[in-house]
Amino acid sequence: MSKNTLGQFIAALRKANGMTQQEVADRLNISNKAVSRWERDECSPDISLLPAIAEMFGVTCDELLRGERSGCVSAAESDSRKTEKQVRALIGRTVSGIRTMVYISITVSVIGLVCMFGISYGFYRPVIGFSIMLLFEICACAITVLGVTKAKDIKENELFCRASESQSEEFRKTLGNGSFASFFSAFSVVLLSLPLILTASSNPQSVLTFQSYFESFFLVVVFILVFVFFRFRKPFCGWITENRKPEFRLGLPKEKTAVMNTVQVSLTVLAGILFVVAPYFEIKPHNDILSIVVAVLGILCLAASIVLFTVFFIKRKDERPDFTLTGIRNLLIIPSAFIVSECHYTGWTYYEAGEVMANPEKYDIWHAEYLLYAVGYAFAVIMIFSLIKMKKRTNGNRSR
Repeated sequence: MSKNTLGQFIAALRKANGMTQQEVADRLNISNKAVSRWERDECSPDISLLPAIAEMFGVTCDELLRGERSGCVSAAESDSRKTEKQVRALIGRTVSGIRTMVYISITVSVIGLVCMFGISYGFYRPVIGFSIMLLFEICACAITVLGVTKAKDIKENELFCRASESQSEEFRKTLGNGSFASFFSAFSVVLLSLPLILTASSNPQSVLTFQSYFESFFLVVVFILVFVFFRFRKPFCGWITENRKPEFRLGLPKEKTAVMNTVQVSLTVLAGILFVVAPYFEIKPHNDILSIVVAVLGILCLAASIVLFTVFFIKRKDERPDFTLTGIRNLLIIPSAFIVSECHYTGWTYYEAGEVMANPEKYDIWHAEYLLYAVGYAFAVIMIFSLIKMKKRTNGNRSR
């Protein structure tokens, strides 16, 4: 701002702050005519009013008397305000973009779920409905990936480095929770649709009834979703916001325990899945070799889990306190794989006289309540051992 008289400087400051002469007069408890006379240089403000005028316009008394801002201060303040506004706009646009991405992704996922149930119960074609639903969920995940990639590009911007801690935290929180919500919604839709596919029979005009779905499968699905939400939300958000890939360093005892725990649980889950699908591999009556092979693979998975714990227990003597309790818990979960195997059975049609038909047809029998039994048993074991660990940790803290 160039050098002016005191009155001209006051007029320029007033206009720059978007104030009227009346507003200035009200702030100073004087008449607007006095302000008008100042700006026409007919008179000067009383010296007692100079501090109040300087504070109101954000200048110093010295600058007010000289009729101009200090060059270095003006440039610094202007640059600081401009940068702050740019940072605020950048963070605001990015956060708004992330939220829009989340809304679009979740909407696409929900449309996929509606298509799945609509086609399954409207046209009795669960396989077609599942296929269409998968296309929607793939699109939802693709939208999320593109949105997250675009949002994380903000870190390459110089303005992001000047953001305040609260602004950076808002960005990280929105990015982490938003991306997790998008992926979790797609995962939930797929999981909610699986029972309709698992129970699909060879009859194209049949589909799992609503009553059977909610009585047999819904609680299991909800339990899995709740577990996934509380178990993986924070680790996922931390990984996304820090742009850091999870890795296992085998030199650390606790991470060795994590590896053993992950492998054991994965083997048990895989065994349960193999036990459930094994009946599907029966091709002809009394020719269940493939079914037996699949079941044996499931048993081998469980045996591998036991062998893994045995190897850790024998070779890691110094680290036994870190993984023994976890390993025993995982071994006690193994019976859940055998329990869940009872939910599916495959049979063949017969004559009333007891003779096998010339072209027998396979039929499936589902006892879905065994899924509830298996999940309930595994949950009970996990809760008991969690209480034991909590008690052990509490006793350890007291001993210290």
